[in-house]
Amino acid sequence: MMKSLSTFSSAFGFAMALTFVSLSPAAAISDSYRSLSTRLVGQAEQQLAANKAAQADELLNLALTANPGNARAYVVKGQAQSKLENLEEALRLISVGLDIEPGDLIALRLQGDAALALEDIEQAEKSLSTLRRLCAAPCRSANELAASIANSDIAKTDSPKKDK
Repeated sequence: MMKSLSTFSSAFGFAMALTFVSLSPAAAISDSYRSLSTRLVGQAEQQLAANKAAQADELLNLALTANPGNARAYVVKGQAQSKLENLEEALRLISVGLDIEPGDLIALRLQGDAALALEDIEQAEKSLSTLRRLCAAPCRSANELAASIANSDIAKTDSPKKDK
């Protein structure tokens, strides 16, 4: 009887602690920050569509401050950096987004495009390979990236990646 009372008491205490944690303000704040981050990414995408990359980048800084795990924010920030002609940073940010969410087909295409802009044919081909593996055939993104790789000057000359 004593053992079952002790087990019941432990289970009851654990259930109460779990309930308390799930109702804590920290959990609500976390959801609020995730929601804020998502809204800021949407606003940044609108800024990018209006060719306002610098403003989009500022919004994305805030989005990543609110939620550093927002994969989409990294990818869109990579797009903004690409428009601002910071190509290495663009590729790095898109890759961070893919580290968080490896199956993002749009990000894989953007990663391939960013790699091509840097004349990194090896990375572009890795992105294409992953895209082909994840995207159901026929996959327009994979086909377009493959064509871009085939038409790139570096692929035509088979020269190694330029050192910068």
